Order: sequence, then structure tokens, then C-alpha cells
Amino acid sequence: MSLAARLLEWLLAPLLSIWLVSLGISFMSARTTVDTALDDGLSAVSAMLMSEWEQRATTRPDLAIPSEPTKQWMNLAPEFPVLYLIVDDAGVPVAGDDSLQSFLRATADADSPEAAPVVPREFRHVQGFNTVMDDAVMRVVRLRFTAGQKEFVLAVAQSRERQAALLRTGMVHEALAQTAVLLVAFYLLWYGLTYVARPMKALQQHLDARSADDWTPLPEQLAPHEIAPLIASTNALIERLQASLGAQKRFIANAAHQLRTPLAALRTQSELLQRLPEGPERDHALQRLVATGRRASRLANQLLALARAESMGTTGVRQPVLLNALCESVARDVLPQAIEREIDFAFEPAPAELAVMGDATLLGELARNLVDNAFKYTPRGGSVVLAVLGEPSRIVVDDSGPGVAEADRERVFAPFSRVAQLDTESGTPIPGTGLGLAIVREVAQAHGATVGIETSSMNGARFVVSFASVERQSAVSPAL
Repeated sequence: MSLAARLLEWLLAPLLSIWLVSLGISFMSARTTVDTALDDGLSAVSAMLMSEWEQRATTRPDLAIPSEPTKQWMNLAPEFPVLYLIVDDAGVPVAGDDSLQSFLRATADADSPEAAPVVPREFRHVQGFNTVMDDAVMRVVRLRFTAGQKEFVLAVAQSRERQAALLRTGMVHEALAQTAVLLVAFYLLWYGLTYVARPMKALQQHLDARSADDWTPLPEQLAPHEIAPLIASTNALIERLQASLGAQKRFIANAAHQLRTPLAALRTQSELLQRLPEGPERDHALQRLVATGRRASRLANQLLALARAESMGTTGVRQPVLLNALCESVARDVLPQAIEREIDFAFEPAPAELAVMGDATLLGELARNLVDNAFKYTPRGGSVVLAVLGEPSRIVVDDSGPGVAEADRERVFAPFSRVAQLDTESGTPIPGTGLGLAIVREVAQAHGATVGIETSSMNGARFVVSFASVERQSAVSPAL
């Protein structure tokens, strides 16, 4: 269901309620108006009859009741004649229609709601009431008056059928008029909602017309100001998706390019191994195959780490990571490598535990790559120190290797970029993938940290990862 349809559905009930209430108010108002008009007519007849009866009782005993003008007034609607009855204080009818006698007798009690007070002759209006006589609804005006020192009761009645018919006709017209107003209001409301929804339709058409590789931001002018925050959020999502897709594409391209060589080497060495007989040459080939497999595995792991670090800014889940505990775990993992290379390796924790919000696995990969890089370029018998420092909080790796020239300190962080250096023992180029430091920078940026290169106190390289904000913790994180 569209938004406009839902709004119309939500507004339809209040509109119908207002329509029904309006009809009810109109009905009550029309009924009051009709009853008032009928009461005014009956009051006028009562005034005429009271005046004529007073004249008959005082100065004109021969006066006919009702007089001819009064009869004409009472018979303005011949099909609905006005009935009247006058009784004396003893309840004896003295003039009028005897059919009203039972009604007067039934309402003689002063406490009856139909009983009326004594009304002076100069009255202008008396409010009547409804009653049923001979299965017909009658409107009655009942009052007491004095004539010739005697008290009389006068009742004047007329059928409400004529007024009821007028009321029904009027209500039909009123209902038709209000229904027409309701329909017009509903149409205007529907048109207004449709007009308001046009920018959303235009936005939908714009998105439908886009190609799958179109990542340009949505134009904010396509929607009103109320929808602008939604468009801004959508554009932010597009940017995150574009960054995530770009990271995936780069990973696939890098993996395809970098894994092609070691995989080809693995295949060649495997085929060669199959043809070699048992002996030293076969053993040497097997060692090369194992070494190539390790390099391929390391390369694949580094590519995965790089891809994960690139996507962390948009999809990563951050949790508290304790730096001392994390670096201590890394130090334990790389200790056999340091012993194998005869490197003096040390870990120096911070006096107090420090925590950062981030991914423990990626931060561990950062520290491990820094130490691995230091091991590669530090000759046998050299020194490497992994330290956690506070104020500001840093992960620092110092080595006694050749260091990094200032001209190369930015370039070494680019993926697959390496500074060509020879192993001091073998004279061969130092092996590597060119991804270790690229991973370090990517992970650091994903955690809001910076990484820089300085000269260590041992005249080697000093890599410093500085975190923007950390919290002191007393707990210790589990070992990685």
C-alpha cells in the first residue's frame, strides 16, 4: 500500500466521524427550529383563544369560541388541524375538543413533566412538548389562565407529522449537502497527498533508471525538505556501500594478481618433485615447496586482513581491546621466531592497562606485522622492542636494523610497495609481500589512529601507532 493510500485510510475515519457528528448537530438544530416554529404557532392560537375567552367571560357573553379569524388561523393546514380544549378549575370541559380531555386529566398532577405553570396573558412564547394521542405524535402547549375571576386550563395541540415531514426533507437535503462537502474534501485531500507524493515518485523513477554501477549521490532537490534527511542518510549509505564494494574489488584484484605467482610456483615445484628420485635434490625441492606454500598462505592471510581493515570503517563491530594484554599475546606468538633469528626481543607494557574501541583481531595483526617487519630488517644478534606507552597511548616497535630513509617513509605504507634491501648474511633480497605496513596503516586509520616512522634509539626504525582516545582499565583481555 502506498504512503498516500495509508494517509487517506488513516484520515478517513476522522472525516467520517466529523461528518456523522455534523449530521447529528444539524438534526438537533433543525428539530429545535421546527419545534420552536410549531410552538410559536400554538402559542399564537393560545393567545387568541385566551383573549376571546376573557372577552366572553367579561363583556361579550355571545362571542363565539373560537371566532372566525381564529378558526382560519387554526386551519391553515386543513390536513393537520389545531385542536384545543378549555376546562374550568373543576376539570369540566367548557369549550373545545373533548379528545383532549383524557390528556388534561392525565397531566393534571403538578409534578407531571407536561404540567405548565400559570402564564400571564401577555406571554409571547410557551415551549411545548410531545405526546401520543390516538397513535399520533402531537405537539402540545398547556397552560393555566384567569378569566372573569375564574381559573381555566387551556391545551392547544397539533400533529407533528407535517413538521416531521419537513424535518426529514430538510435533513435529506442537509445530508446530501454535507456528503458533497465530504466528497470534495476527500478529493482535495487525495489530490494534495498525491501532489505531495510526486517528489517521492520522481525519486523512485530516478533510482529505477540508474545503472547498477552508478554510485552518484541522490539529488536532494528531488524531494521536499521533510525528505532531505532521508536522502542524506541514503547518500551516506551509498558512500559506505561504494567503499565496501571498492574494498572487495581491490581485494579480488590484489588476490588474483599476487596469488598468481606463488600458485604457479607451487604447481611447477610440485610437478618437478614428482619427477625427482629420492635423494638430496628431492629433499631440497620439497623444502622449497613448503616455503612457497607458507608464503602463499601468509600472502592470502595478509590480503584478507587488508580487506577486513578497509571495510571496518563501514561494517566493523567495535569492542574494548586492552593494549597491554593484546601486545603481550603477540609477543608470545612471535617469540619462537625471535629465537630462531637470534634476535634480542623484549616486550614493555604500560604501567596501567589501556583500552581502545576496536577489533582485537585486526589490532593484533597490526602489532604482529610491525614486529615481523622489524624481524625482517634486523640482522642476527640485533634487538627488537615491542612497547605500549601512555599519554598519549601508543604501540611502539623499535629495532636495530638499517632504518627507513625519510624519502621512503611515506612510500613504504603503499600496498605492494617495498624498499629493496639485501639480507646481510645471504646477500639476497629480503623476502616480503609488500602488504605488512599497508595493513598497519589501514588498521590504524580504521581505529582513528595514526602511524609514523622515526629513528629509534638503536639507530634503526621506530614505528609509532598513536591512538586518539583510550580508557584506563583494570581488567585483562583474554589472550589472542
